[in-house]
Amino acid sequence: MVHWHGFIDHESGIKLYRLGVSHRCLGKNELYNFTDIADIFVYREMPLSEQSIRVPANFTGKRYVTVIALNNAMEPSEAVCSDGITRDLSPPEIRNLTLQHGRWSESIMCSDTDVFLLESNMQKVKLHNTNSCQQLCQSVSETSTIADLLPLNPETKNDTDVSEFLCGRFHPYTNDTIVYLPNDHFYLQWDVLETGSQINDYYVGIGFDATEYDSPAIAYMSTERKPLFKMRHDGIGSNELFYIFIKVSSKAGLDNIYTLGPVLIDQTPPLSTTLPNVFVEKDQIIFGWNDTTFYDEEQTAQIDQIFFQIGTMFDGFDVFMSHQFKAGTCNCFALMTVTYI
Repeated sequence: MVHWHGFIDHESGIKLYRLGVSHRCLGKNELYNFTDIADIFVYREMPLSEQSIRVPANFTGKRYVTVIALNNAMEPSEAVCSDGITRDLSPPEIRNLTLQHGRWSESIMCSDTDVFLLESNMQKVKLHNTNSCQQLCQSVSETSTIADLLPLNPETKNDTDVSEFLCGRFHPYTNDTIVYLPNDHFYLQWDVLETGSQINDYYVGIGFDATEYDSPAIAYMSTERKPLFKMRHDGIGSNELFYIFIKVSSKAGLDNIYTLGPVLIDQTPPLSTTLPNVFVEKDQIIFGWNDTTFYDEEQTAQIDQIFFQIGTMFDGFDVFMSHQFKAGTCNCFALMTVTYI
């Protein structure tokens, strides 16, 4: 619906109005000689008694409405142009989603023709599409858009050899991959892709099933148009899997809902049943453990990394070193001995 008012002619009076819709503001001569202008998508001529009209919105993108008044001598007024009307048919999209302190198991994500390493800090690293990566992606049947949401780690560099190694080491991402949080403090941040229409608001809800995105158990809460969300929720137990739903709504009435999860609050540190066995063999210190030595009462994924220090009673300890587990290898570590003088 287009409205206008304020045209006046004290001498001969207003006879009629002419209105044109185009991708730009029109001049008064263009509307006066409208048959010569190919840019006019909609043209209307209205009598003095009308100061509003409905025009069809059969376009996408931005259009401008220009109106002129003609007096009884058929002289045109100056053209008056609107600020522009945007018709947006695509819902808004978010990118660079982060969940503070969120962690998960590293995995490989295949997205169209791209391959990514999903790091444990929930950032992604683009890999080269090597033979190992292609073979891994061909075995993937699940689809997921999680890689589109995650921020790209700009610091990590790799070549084809590194990509080949990583695709041979890690499993493909699955929709059941659990995100672990150390407590029930949620702090989400994201960016939004530029769209034709402005953002109306963002909403965040929490459900206990991935299918609850329309009506989550913990109803959607407005972020007051801020691309971030902070909350503490004491009602979620440490043994309950849940999903975080982010809904972004445009002023054109179009919505998009994104799902993050399953998420698990893991408030306990890993435990050990026994101390690792440590012994010296020739010039090596060797220590080992079995599959049940380290465990976590809440974490369902296997513990895949340990940190350790080696030192003497007199000289103190070296800095922390780490060891990552890999399926099919021994649960052991060997280190060359150092003679202290």
